[in-house]
Amino acid sequence: MKPTIVKTKKKVSAEQILGETRTDAILSRWRSSIWKLLWKDLLIYTILYLIIGLVYRFALPEEYQIHLESFIKYCHTQNAGLPLTFLLGFYVSLVVSRWWSQYCSLPWPDTIATFLRAVKMKEGGEEEARITRRTIVRYCLLAYLLCVRRLSIKLRKKFPTMREVIQTGLVTEAEAERIGEEDSVRQHGGSNWWMPLLWSTEIAENDVNISSAPVYGFIQMNIAGYRQKLTDVLTYGHVPIPLVYSQVVHLAVYFYFGVSLISEQWIIWRKPGDEEVDLYYPIFMTVRFLFIFGWLRVAETLYNPFGEDDEDFELNELLNRHFKVAMTIVDEHEDPPELKKDIFWNQVDPELIEHPELDVEEVLVDYKEDFIFH
Repeated sequence: MKPTIVKTKKKVSAEQILGETRTDAILSRWRSSIWKLLWKDLLIYTILYLIIGLVYRFALPEEYQIHLESFIKYCHTQNAGLPLTFLLGFYVSLVVSRWWSQYCSLPWPDTIATFLRAVKMKEGGEEEARITRRTIVRYCLLAYLLCVRRLSIKLRKKFPTMREVIQTGLVTEAEAERIGEEDSVRQHGGSNWWMPLLWSTEIAENDVNISSAPVYGFIQMNIAGYRQKLTDVLTYGHVPIPLVYSQVVHLAVYFYFGVSLISEQWIIWRKPGDEEVDLYYPIFMTVRFLFIFGWLRVAETLYNPFGEDDEDFELNELLNRHFKVAMTIVDEHEDPPELKKDIFWNQVDPELIEHPELDVEEVLVDYKEDFIFH
């Protein structure tokens, strides 16, 4: 019996693709764009430049104009030697690397939940085993929330006190009382976010089914690795980039463009060898402003990825995802799909064949167990 093929038209939109789809022009975007970050700064800077230019051209007498032009040439010469690209490039590279490392350090509870689900329970103790698995996962997520809440302004606003955490169901009042208020901002020794992970290890150790299972060592190892990753994330909050380095970079950028308000003015009384062009608007300085200040704004935006900028981590969604997936893994909602022969059965050289010329989605509705796909 041949399978029934249902052909349906299916259009794929950019919203269905995870990540950067680039379906529209990059320069026309607004969210997280250079235009959104810089339009106010560029507007103020341009107005200041034009005010200085108008005063220089129309308000100053000729004698003062000539003196100012000598100062313009001096500033132009001195400003060109500032190693701005080197300072800013190294700083932005450091910030971006730190930003990505912080995201990669955020732990996922999926591995712990999968190993817990692999533990074979004794007959008749399914409900108790389910409670144990769910409690361990709940404690892992509670430790995640309490730890990252110390860094994230979003989570701090959503859960300002332990009362709000209790209302989510992640922790009971008795457990919260043992953990404490969790409102200290001390770097070390001011939080007990690690305590739920300690409870998880003790529960796994005291449970006969888990402690006697072959995967017991993997469960404890992954709980320890989970805690280590949370500690790594917290360390980034304890040890920021040295303030003096950030100050040097910002001072260099602001000084450069402050001097450029003078050095980039077009002079009126030209001498042999001076530029012949006379423009009121600084076209190339605007381009440099977008490049260099845009670079600096990138560093400022990514400096603290636990904030509220467009590019900051969506921790609320991530936490909800972890809770949903981990609880689903350790729970017993339904049995796995029925085992049956796949459509590639008995094929010597199975191959997935695509037909781009067919704008259809082929769905196999029914086939016999011994059907061979051609």
